[in-house]
Amino acid sequence: MSGNSHYFTASPEAESRPRSVHLKVRGVELEILTDSGVFAKRGLDFGTRVLLETVTLPPQAVVVDLGCGYGVVAAVLGRVYPESRWTLLDVNERAVALAQRNVRLGDRARVLVSDGFAAVPDLRADAVLLNPPIRAGKAVVYRLFAESAEHLRPDGALWVVIHKKHGALSARERLAAWFGDVALAERESGYHVFCCRHPRAERTNSDVLT
Repeated sequence: MSGNSHYFTASPEAESRPRSVHLKVRGVELEILTDSGVFAKRGLDFGTRVLLETVTLPPQAVVVDLGCGYGVVAAVLGRVYPESRWTLLDVNERAVALAQRNVRLGDRARVLVSDGFAAVPDLRADAVLLNPPIRAGKAVVYRLFAESAEHLRPDGALWVVIHKKHGALSARERLAAWFGDVALAERESGYHVFCCRHPRAERTNSDVLT
């Protein structure tokens, strides 16, 4: 498989093969359109399901779905929290096009092609939700941790799901470089959901780059 076929590249080379999948989670039932060249193309992956079932948000939260894929997180939690507002970001253009079709939250959601927070440098959120692109490598994953801390309001939270075999324990150590409180909110079938609060105002370059 070539590099441009991965879900974390801007323009997947895989031939487009859209399909509709049915999902039910958090009391929400939806038909979602997926496609080749995006993450979890066959339907809701278990890690994202655990994240969805664990996250709690303020009623009127401003939320970032970072690495949104085809938009399932916002599509579900935007209905669980009907006063929430969402910014969905993904580097994958095909995923963004799908998310624009799937989310259906009207003016409560915007979907943007963006590497991390590049497209919204001034955004400050109450929550960032992230199922990190493990195959992109630790440098990318850790950069997303750091950017999330920088774009959260002081009382905001980053919610991260990561499997133990993909480095959940080491990720927790890195998260502690950017957050004063990193709590294990849920653990199921090897997946760890961390709720990270109190983003640090100052971090060294070595915190971000290592």
